[in-house]
Amino acid sequence: MGVLTDRRVGALVLLGGLLTLLLWYLAPWAVPHRLFGGEGVLLNPFGHHLPLGSLPQGYRDTWLLPYFYLALAWLLLTLVLGFRAGPKGLYLLGGMGLGLFLLLAFLFYGSVGQANAPALAQGEPPPLRRFSLGLAAYATLAFSLYLLLLGRLRAPGGLAFLVRRRGAVVPLFSLLLAVLLGGLIVALIKESPGEAKGLREALMVKLDLIAYTYQLLFSPLVSLPGFLQSLLLATPLIFTGLAVALGFRGGLFNIGAPGQLILGAIAAMLVGVYLPGPRWLVLPLAILAAALAGGLWGALPGWLKARFGAHEVINTIMLNYVAASLLLFLISTNEYRFFGQPVYLPFKYPGYEARSYEIRPEARIPLWTDLLAPGGELSFALPLAFLLGLGGYFLVRKGLGYRVLAGLLGMVLGYLLGGLLPGPQVALGGELTSVRLNGSFLLALLALLFFHFYVFRSVGGYELRALGLAPKAAEYAGVSSGRKMVAILFLSGALAGLAATHYVLGGGIDEYRLKQSLPYSVGFDGIAVALMGQNTPLGVGLSAWLFGVLLTGGLQVNLQLGISRELVAVLQALIVLFIAAGGFLPRYFTDPLRAAEVELGAQEAGKEGAR
Repeated sequence: MGVLTDRRVGALVLLGGLLTLLLWYLAPWAVPHRLFGGEGVLLNPFGHHLPLGSLPQGYRDTWLLPYFYLALAWLLLTLVLGFRAGPKGLYLLGGMGLGLFLLLAFLFYGSVGQANAPALAQGEPPPLRRFSLGLAAYATLAFSLYLLLLGRLRAPGGLAFLVRRRGAVVPLFSLLLAVLLGGLIVALIKESPGEAKGLREALMVKLDLIAYTYQLLFSPLVSLPGFLQSLLLATPLIFTGLAVALGFRGGLFNIGAPGQLILGAIAAMLVGVYLPGPRWLVLPLAILAAALAGGLWGALPGWLKARFGAHEVINTIMLNYVAASLLLFLISTNEYRFFGQPVYLPFKYPGYEARSYEIRPEARIPLWTDLLAPGGELSFALPLAFLLGLGGYFLVRKGLGYRVLAGLLGMVLGYLLGGLLPGPQVALGGELTSVRLNGSFLLALLALLFFHFYVFRSVGGYELRALGLAPKAAEYAGVSSGRKMVAILFLSGALAGLAATHYVLGGGIDEYRLKQSLPYSVGFDGIAVALMGQNTPLGVGLSAWLFGVLLTGGLQVNLQLGISRELVAVLQALIVLFIAAGGFLPRYFTDPLRAAEVELGAQEAGKEGAR
């Protein structure tokens, strides 16, 4: 089971090759120059699209035709040999395609560099800007990866290999479907930039529009300021995604992360504003207060479910409204009247805006620039803390608790020692220093580690997963379901409450305050993050980062193409929709029993092959 026949492989290779050839004909291979609105010079061996009248001055496209003939020879070779190629043959053809893609990138960017070199040498603006590879080039890359995947499926146990990794296959395939449908939406709602002559040229411009939209959307991956901004936006999503994922693992649906975040923000504000003391005491207490407040707010619906059987979804939703009203009550005004008597509250800062007093400097989480380069001097504190933490965990040969403790002690020791070592002077530009990424991102990484060790490496986590998979069996085995429900929602609420540290203590909303504009809706976004991450810590971290990239790139899409940033919300909704549908993949990717059958079949086939 899991081995593709020659006929099926040939049909799949033929289908992929014809689609690649069609995109080679219709889509641009490279765009050496593009205007701000998206219109560009589109290079294609079957005929260019030149809205500016000619190629930009100094640019030469003499490399394109020889490269096209080389790529065409590879494609024809693939179509001929693909019918009978085994795993190694498909690997070889796919590797050749990857080499061709790299060669195209080298030739194109080299030609652009040649054209821009004279202007850059004289300190003038380069004639070629916003240059990029085209959709036809990415079609070559996609077809190469497709051949490598077919090669793996062609090998014995190839299907079982994918099924074992269904936790990654389903989200990735859902993302691919969402991108394809999102591209269709862009093609329908956005007019093509510039004018085209003929149907083929119109299709070329439209395909380039779709490709450029996604290039902008994923541009934070190749831009350091954009990368840091994506981490900034991903930080609260990691907390709320873990909060939802922990509930899912225990068989509970915590939809109250927004309210738990609000309570965490209120508690962090109360400690950060009104508790004096040294930094080493006040900052940990403010973080702990955010976690405890969110945890207690989450434990309340857990207790109601355990004691009275009240559904946690209804209770957590209603408590969101209570938390939002409590936020407004504290910071919207200073004076209320109860039974005709005035009551004064000290929380609102004077003025019309609903906001609290500023967090004391001792309770503020430092920005990333203060952690990596305080005073303009590169610090070795964090790298050394990371290395000694890993060393402490892996070198200790005792139980898990001892290893975690050794890792934590190593991190503390490394941070202290690294802070004492002198570092070189670094100059960070304004584009980098304007990003308000702060130390709460490190807390989010620790939360990911906590989730992993607690859920997958501890007795309590085993009981939690057992309760989520088979509640009656877990109770029969001695798990107290009532207490476990309260504990699950307490920990889930604590994780959601920690998201408030990013906004209130870390200045994630441009001020170190509690404000009415607190974006607690990220609690709902955590549901999408948990679903796409398949309720695993690595998956949650990567999906939160993906959403951070999309949110960051969405701003560039809006600025340069005028496409609404709501496109990101559409993509998020489509991803969740396709994940709920299992990516429209066969049932053995979504049903554990069917997956076990595929795995058993692969093992039996392997035994027969060994005989």
